[in-house]
Amino acid sequence: MERIPDIENTKPRIESVIQRVGVSSVELPFYLILRDGGSGPTQIIAKAEMTCKLGPDLRGISMSRFLRVLQPYLREPLRRITIEEILKSFLNTHDTDVASLKFEFKLPIMVKSPLTDNEFPHYYNCGFRCDYNKKVAQKFIFYQKVRVQYAAYCPCSAALCHYGKHGYPHSQRAFADVIVRSSPHAYLWLENIVDIVEDSVKTIPYPIIKRSDEKWIAGMAKSYPLFVEDAIRNISSVLDRHNDIIDWFVRCTHEESIHTSNAIAINWKIDGHFNENTYI
Repeated sequence: MERIPDIENTKPRIESVIQRVGVSSVELPFYLILRDGGSGPTQIIAKAEMTCKLGPDLRGISMSRFLRVLQPYLREPLRRITIEEILKSFLNTHDTDVASLKFEFKLPIMVKSPLTDNEFPHYYNCGFRCDYNKKVAQKFIFYQKVRVQYAAYCPCSAALCHYGKHGYPHSQRAFADVIVRSSPHAYLWLENIVDIVEDSVKTIPYPIIKRSDEKWIAGMAKSYPLFVEDAIRNISSVLDRHNDIIDWFVRCTHEESIHTSNAIAINWKIDGHFNENTYI
């Protein structure tokens, strides 16, 4: 049989390093252990992105190699240590020192209405971002990401309307995108990060509400009006005091109802460490 040429291993016309090359939008099933335990690991569908650094003397890399590395782990619960094993396995079989893996998925959490106890699942956009670099002291770095929706009752609008006496204040649908890097010796649930955000902003939505719930929610909105600056300071303060969190990044977005633009605020712990375009 005639030998099939391996074009990817030929010399490139321009010999220069490519910082990341790989595959994205790879749909795959995996298992995740939820905080409440339940009946065991839950199967979740994720979109994965897997990349590595490409040396100057290689023209390309086989895209299917990335997926072959993931194959043995598809039926195992996905943990921090499992992702580290995946990246180490890739680096041990490929001519590179740096590899990254990203998972994006929806995390199911049962949410109960505040007074009537109507429970229904809510799906939070979450993710893992992991980097492994053989040439640095802290070889493996693990990030967790959550997006949490909340409501922002405008303090300025409330003051102008005197809380309903001379009109009705406006509210905004708002989102907090939070990324954390926890201590290697700590186990931080994604649900814990969601709790931090929701406890910080107070005014969260519910899948099912009845009239008594709606009245309670309206009272919470009046008690906790939020500018975008208030929301991000509340969240940042709690993240900064958390003993298990080494680094964090937060972006709050308030989708305005009376302006044509949105209000945003961005904050991080270690100056210059995070790039929002990379991690959000």
